[in-house]
Amino acid sequence: MTEQMAYASRMTIAGHPMEFKTHSIKQVIELSEDDGLRGSRSRVLERVAQGLIHVSGQVELEPTPAEVAILLPLIVSYSTTETVLTDALADVTIVIDNGTKTDTFVGRFTKGTFSGSSGQKIQLTVDFVGKTRATSAGGSLSGVPDITARPYMFYDMGSGITIGEATYSIDKFELTIDNHIEPTFMQGQVATDLEPTDRTVSLGVQTKYTATEDPLLVLATGGPDAEAPLAASITFTNGDHSMSFSFGAIVAKSESVVNNGKRTKLRLPLNYHCYKVGTTLETVPVLV
Repeated sequence: MTEQMAYASRMTIAGHPMEFKTHSIKQVIELSEDDGLRGSRSRVLERVAQGLIHVSGQVELEPTPAEVAILLPLIVSYSTTETVLTDALADVTIVIDNGTKTDTFVGRFTKGTFSGSSGQKIQLTVDFVGKTRATSAGGSLSGVPDITARPYMFYDMGSGITIGEATYSIDKFELTIDNHIEPTFMQGQVATDLEPTDRTVSLGVQTKYTATEDPLLVLATGGPDAEAPLAASITFTNGDHSMSFSFGAIVAKSESVVNNGKRTKLRLPLNYHCYKVGTTLETVPVLV
């Protein structure tokens, strides 16, 4: 038989066709093996049983504005009409057709990571934790992923990131929203609940290291004792569409600059933790 090639694979997320780069979503069934003593080191088949059923994995995409509008509310909110951080999350169905089989997974996004670097498309990696997997015949998915606008690019950031009241150029960033979902298992093999246990938001950027950026080392450690919380914002504009994130209060683990040789372009690493301050949430995403 001929080889089944990956290019023929299709995916839908929440019923919408999605172009994706890679995925690692899969079902794994644990084995409960025999660890008792019976006068032999051999393990016998008759005492083996299936254990818990785990469904998890990642999807990596280069999203367009329309795809971000579908995915972001599933990372930060249960509502598709208001993209805000809440304590509730919605279930999401992911269908993957690889030609041989079609897998349907039901679960939630436990984490979303936006990242980018100079000249590249913005990457979105979503971490999925599932309850169930169902299979059917391959070749069942159809539909075309969004082609109404190109994916977001790193240069869509324009003049850079705003920290405090100043704007700084950066050559890479990584924004992570982690809901820390830990599946609940009761008497069955399948997870019964996928509730978030916490939420952490982090923002990593890398700037030049000149007299302009040097004060960021001091600002990074301002923390709650500073005169005013250090706020930040970052915006990507793609034609008539935009994606922005503002941060109520950011505090970084201060890291000094290293030198990797005479051809090194010195860079200041800033790895911020984002916090709620007053009524302002740790991050407020706005899509236009």
